[in-house]
Amino acid sequence: MSEGRGVLLGPALPPDATSDTERLVLELAAPRDPSDVCRRLNAHLPPGVIVENAWVGQPGGAEENPALLDEAVYDVQWHDAPPAQTSIVRIRAFLQASSVALTRVREKKVQHLDARALTREVRVVALRDGMLHLQMTLSVGPRGSLRPEEALQALGFTPAPGALRIQRIALRSSDRQRPASQPTAARWRGAHRSR
Repeated sequence: MSEGRGVLLGPALPPDATSDTERLVLELAAPRDPSDVCRRLNAHLPPGVIVENAWVGQPGGAEENPALLDEAVYDVQWHDAPPAQTSIVRIRAFLQASSVALTRVREKKVQHLDARALTREVRVVALRDGMLHLQMTLSVGPRGSLRPEEALQALGFTPAPGALRIQRIALRSSDRQRPASQPTAARWRGAHRSR
């Protein structure tokens, strides 16, 4: 794949977080069959890392561009969490709010966000005193993004260092479009066929 370059999608993971799914955009100098791209990449990846699917996206076609992923789904487990009733009250208040102000400071740059607008869903998977297990769907991309630690901060929580287990389990488009179809691949090949 030396004739192209890859662009990773999705926000950087928090320290010590893991991921079940990532997306990668490859820009190749010449059309390639998606199954061949999978096969060639998998031959060089370490054990446990595998490319499951590949498709052709038509350059310039926003509806077929996988870079338009705008949601990340995180599994968040917090041991040493507040009492269950406290957690329920804070989650309900957050979900019922029309906006929740959050200030992000990174490398001397201050940014004011609406954490509620950037949170698509907060679902309680399990809850008991001292343990909170959430699944969060958060916005990502150029229109605004939120990290799971920031979402917890907006909920009024301050986990101790090392108390969280965060795993990104999906990157997807909010309109749930499927990858580009084979006719799209054929159009791309036709548009870029040497004349």
